[in-house]
Amino acid sequence: MPEISQPAAELIEHSIGCMLYGIYVVTFGIAERRLLTTDSGRWKRRSEIRWVMLVVSILLFVNVTVDMSVATITLLDAFVFYTGPDGAEHVFAHGSGWQTMTKTFCVPFQSLLGDSVLIYRCYWLWNKSRAVIALPLLLWFTNVALAMRILDVLSQISKGAVLSTGISPWFEAFWSLTISINIITTSLIVFRIWMVERQNKKFRAQLAFPTGSTHSTLGLAMRNIIESGMIYTFASILELAFHSVQSNMLYIVSALEMHSVGITFNLIIIRGAQIAQQPQDTVVTLPVQFATSQTTGTTQSISRRGEGDESGVFVLTQIEKDSPRVTTASV
Repeated sequence: MPEISQPAAELIEHSIGCMLYGIYVVTFGIAERRLLTTDSGRWKRRSEIRWVMLVVSILLFVNVTVDMSVATITLLDAFVFYTGPDGAEHVFAHGSGWQTMTKTFCVPFQSLLGDSVLIYRCYWLWNKSRAVIALPLLLWFTNVALAMRILDVLSQISKGAVLSTGISPWFEAFWSLTISINIITTSLIVFRIWMVERQNKKFRAQLAFPTGSTHSTLGLAMRNIIESGMIYTFASILELAFHSVQSNMLYIVSALEMHSVGITFNLIIIRGAQIAQQPQDTVVTLPVQFATSQTTGTTQSISRRGEGDESGVFVLTQIEKDSPRVTTASV
């Protein structure tokens, strides 16, 4: 199969990007409604708003909108306004041009924002354990340095854009670490939720509480996290693969990577809110205990209908530390 030209790849990327951007804007609007209003439609008070999630969602929206705007301007320059030699190829191959620099900044920045949210959620779910997130956080700061290095190298390239041999190794390192961060943090989040769900099932069985439903709140939370993580990881793997072979297909894949971060972020909020709204007729008091040392146990009311996300993690589940030795889970 012959290699696709860069102008053709840029056109296809923008077409796919426009479709994904439409999906993203719709999910963004729904997610913002979940973040800013209650189930009854009332605007949340400042103390009720999860500010970290709100700020990140706005940053993701601004970043992806800037990327789409610059891509549109670049296409107009290449196919409409520029009439010099080499045609559109000349515009796209100008590596240090402000359009290329801006687009190259937007994609890693979107990825870094998505990874930071994953690490943040992992930090809260593991009772603010710094040891748990030490490795992902180290990898994240390394990626920040790599992103800065990529922009520095690109600013010195007059031709060749992001597929030059001088910059591809830095991109390969960046996407390799992004994949690692995603896999590690997603696994830790899912494992933590699974631990709580297993403990809940254990005590439900001890109290002869019905356990017939296979779609518990925490089970749906795990599925939500896994599905979102798979989409993001798959896009990052494609980025790494096409950077490694220096194929122009990279430009097409970058549209998927750019929008997958924001879409999966919004879907976690939307689907999490839907899970929290599921009706539950029975509320039972169960002892739930996680012991890192000897414990005497604690009692927590377990209900599928959540009252919000007090810990600021996300609406899928609420795991809080009530004492240095005992952790309770409210489903």
